[in-house]
Amino acid sequence: MKILSRLLFITLIAMMTACSDDDAAPYMELSHKEAALKADGGTITMTVTSNVRYVVNHSSEWITIREAANEHNVTTFTIDVSANEDYDDRTGRIKFIGDGVTPKAFDITQRGVVPTGVSVKNITVEAGDTEAAFTVLGEGPWTAVASNPDFVLTPSSGDGRTDVKVSFPRNQAMEDVTTTITVSIDGKNYTLTITQAALDLTLITEWAIDANSDEYKQTWGAMNFKKSKAGFIEAYANPTTGTGSIRFYNSDKSDRPDDGKGMRTQTGTHGDLMIRGCVTTDYWLLECGNKSFDEVPAGMPMRFEFTGHIYSSCAGHWMAEYLDGGEWLPIMTPKTVTLTATEGLSGASGNWSETVTYNYEYPKDGIYVLFEGTFTLKNPCEKVQIRLRPATEIAVCGKYIDQISQSTCTRFTAQHPHDGDKAVKEYNQTVKLEFVK
Repeated sequence: MKILSRLLFITLIAMMTACSDDDAAPYMELSHKEAALKADGGTITMTVTSNVRYVVNHSSEWITIREAANEHNVTTFTIDVSANEDYDDRTGRIKFIGDGVTPKAFDITQRGVVPTGVSVKNITVEAGDTEAAFTVLGEGPWTAVASNPDFVLTPSSGDGRTDVKVSFPRNQAMEDVTTTITVSIDGKNYTLTITQAALDLTLITEWAIDANSDEYKQTWGAMNFKKSKAGFIEAYANPTTGTGSIRFYNSDKSDRPDDGKGMRTQTGTHGDLMIRGCVTTDYWLLECGNKSFDEVPAGMPMRFEFTGHIYSSCAGHWMAEYLDGGEWLPIMTPKTVTLTATEGLSGASGNWSETVTYNYEYPKDGIYVLFEGTFTLKNPCEKVQIRLRPATEIAVCGKYIDQISQSTCTRFTAQHPHDGDKAVKEYNQTVKLEFVK
């Protein structure tokens, strides 16, 4: 009834005003057609100039026409808009409908409540991460500061809603790094906490051979390479966890006879990485790292593990070494043995004898053997480098390797190690380097 009485009052004023302009063409004009307000609402003043009778109506409960003051053909309306307590914007329309004129409309748009503060209260990142982000919410100027000076905010101040990037170094410590960021808006502080996880001193690098079999068939595959071309061959194997690669160094063997079948890479059904034609001057190289740290720290015991397999014409005694400050050191404790042979792989007779220094051994052809060793770096490094090389030119079959043969085959395998002489048909083995807890 309150609105209705006001509508009648406005109509009456319009009717009285219109009587003095009986001979003029009918018209109705609004001082402006729209207004925009913030969420806290406010008061709008607008005018209607008209010489006809008209009515005013609207259906928005949050809009109230508080006053209508008339002077001749001009009516000044005072409109109250209540606060918007919702997050969504809203729009209302006041209609002016007069006799013989086109209806007019006055549209009011009001913003929803603008959240003020920060978009998130807690952020957790990995030790190797170097960036995070959040959003400052609200209107007006703001400033932000981090409790840790290593955490840089870009930007650290602004006006209104702003996306902020936080940059920081990798966490090289064995404890979480916790940083509080305080954002000040209109005299009030809002905080968020960034927790950077501790350095994960568990697994550094791992090659899950069976799980990666499809990839290794592409990157390792079946590729022939020349015995005379020294250097790392093009085949490689990326790790499943961590960073690094498995590669093979081919030495210049142009002065060595061969069986005419050449040297080549090969993968097994379960992704096994194989080299055919490996001799003492060649070696496997494994580079092991992890994105969690810029460098592998010194002084932490590490454990290296793999399962190997060879063919009968390959060396049965090998050396596993790690690079420490430019020096190759044995992973497992070295041993020595004297080996002899009276026949070569080529069938030639002879008398060959050598004293071999090694630290792991294949007891016979065709078995799968687990090798593991623990070592500690004296010098930090970007990646741990591990080298595996034949330590002898007398094959496990007892013959001297007097020629490069397809049977001098060495492999990393996914097959579970033998249980004595019994083959275990499981394919869950990996090549890995890990910190020792």
